[in-house]
Amino acid sequence: MKRFAPALLVISSSVEASIDGAASYVVPGNDTFNIVPIDTKPFFMPPGCVCKKSGVINDKQCDQFDCVCKCDVTAGVCDLDCCCDEECDSTLFGKCLDEGNISPAVKMCSEGASALEDINLQYPFRVSDSPEDQLHGLICIEKDNSPVKGVFFADPGYPRATEVFSPGSKIAKPIGFNSYAKNFDESYSTYHLGDKIPAYNLSNEQFVLTIGYLTLPSAGDGGRCIDSNAALFGKSESNTCSRRIRDLATECESKFSIDRYVLDVFVEKEKGSMALGAQEKRIRNGAVPIRISKKPSSAWDESSSSCTNALKSLTYIVTYNQTTILDVSVEASTADVSLATKELKQHFAIEFIHTEVKLSDRSHYKNNIITRPRSGNPGYTPGKPTLGAIGPDDASVSYLIAQKSGFTVMDTGARGQCNSSSPIGSVVGFAKDMYVGCTHSMTSQELEEFCTSEHHPMLTEQKIGNGLFVFPKWLETKQEYLGIFGNADPLDKQQWVKIESSLKENSFSVKSRRWLSVENRCKGMPSKLRIEILWTHVGNVENPQAKILSAKKTYDESSLLRHALMPNEKQPYAFTTTVSWTYLHPKRDIVKRPPPALIFSVPYDVFYPFQMQRSAGRIRNQVKWTHLKHAMILLIFTEVVR
Repeated sequence: MKRFAPALLVISSSVEASIDGAASYVVPGNDTFNIVPIDTKPFFMPPGCVCKKSGVINDKQCDQFDCVCKCDVTAGVCDLDCCCDEECDSTLFGKCLDEGNISPAVKMCSEGASALEDINLQYPFRVSDSPEDQLHGLICIEKDNSPVKGVFFADPGYPRATEVFSPGSKIAKPIGFNSYAKNFDESYSTYHLGDKIPAYNLSNEQFVLTIGYLTLPSAGDGGRCIDSNAALFGKSESNTCSRRIRDLATECESKFSIDRYVLDVFVEKEKGSMALGAQEKRIRNGAVPIRISKKPSSAWDESSSSCTNALKSLTYIVTYNQTTILDVSVEASTADVSLATKELKQHFAIEFIHTEVKLSDRSHYKNNIITRPRSGNPGYTPGKPTLGAIGPDDASVSYLIAQKSGFTVMDTGARGQCNSSSPIGSVVGFAKDMYVGCTHSMTSQELEEFCTSEHHPMLTEQKIGNGLFVFPKWLETKQEYLGIFGNADPLDKQQWVKIESSLKENSFSVKSRRWLSVENRCKGMPSKLRIEILWTHVGNVENPQAKILSAKKTYDESSLLRHALMPNEKQPYAFTTTVSWTYLHPKRDIVKRPPPALIFSVPYDVFYPFQMQRSAGRIRNQVKWTHLKHAMILLIFTEVVR
């Protein structure tokens, strides 16, 4: 999981909760930031987008918008090489990540001031990274009189999940995805995402290039450790491999020593920040030492014929700020290895921790008060975790308690056994169907107790009206909300959609659990949880944003809870959770600027005998050009006759 360096953020009177024991984000108190007031109007435009619809006062209700800066996927910190991230100093980046597909624009011969664009939007207005750039200076458009502002998906609103997923509903099934990427071949003198990190040894107060790059051993063929794998800047990684032991006595203080990774090892603070000499690198702007608070020393113990403190695991923790490495620390564990051991399994990892932005740089508008990774900005990225949250006990507040790992369901448990299954063990990826199951083995008597017991360690309950709905605890999911967009803010409940439940439908009634002894079957016990999610694309057609429209969860009873073996034999019973995604094909709207209104009033019959129409209090000229040409010819002819 991504970690962040402490920020200069003071939070008092904060709210913290856990979801089934999982970590969740802390909500700052009212004395830190003003809480967003509850708004009952529909929510359409996510943070980070620009409204392209005329006459909209509240941007949240704008359903025609364009979005950029999809590379800003972490709130509260600077994303490497994301030049549009307001939390970054883009002048430090030599290259920029893809900010999102921008609608094709026109190159005007004379471009207006930005202040004029705010009141007279010519959308699209400017050229950005397009093939037409090659023609600049040769070809330009003198005047753009097209009324078209763009083509946008029509937002379908938020249809009720109980209606969408009811039998007979005509909703299309999932579609495939397209991905776009830009290739960069340029080399720069500052760190960028994915760069190798130069590393050096300090020898006689000189930095000698004997290491090359900071390495992170990985597994090769057969799982053997390969030491040449380089760590990449900004990319956390974790590897496990095994190292063969040939001569433990001689290899103990070399191959299995932690010194080879930390002793007098330095990395460049900034890429290229250390001057190159003939056979060495000297300090120019400073180097960053790899430090460890307590370094164990590996040594061969002749008396016990063992290697003490052999390296078992090592983790680099790199703290950085945009393009600069600030600190590199190491966490390590060791073990004593006997002479009889033929190979040693080792674990290597590297974590990159970005320093958080200051309190003064946080706001609701920037959507970065809570530091957190996003699952897209703003629309979801397929496969990224679906955002999930629960509502606080006080229903009047406008914030939610969001789970850090995202929306989760049960996992398979240890060896597929339900008694060790966790209800938060599997993260639901956006637009990814999921089927998770486990088994619980019971004899006939145990199944009967499971079916009829009022208090069973494997069951949980939920009050429905005057009754209790009892079901297996591994099918429980306490998360009540899903983030509408991938950058949904936990401090604004309006950016989340509530998961509808079949348990809260008026037609639902608690069924009594019964044991049918004649059939050796349990009736009325749920054994399956179905979660159905409806999603679509909104915004500009050329830069679509994926959003969630509605969701529903349903508990199903299975007829498979029947004991078919001998009464004392244990029989496995299957319990499952499914997540299915349904795509709603959006309609497309061509958005045009409204025609200009008449600046003065005229009599209704001023254009007689030509036809006129009134629409919404505004007179719009519907004169046919053929009639107008005839009238002009008649007027000219009359003047000539005179």
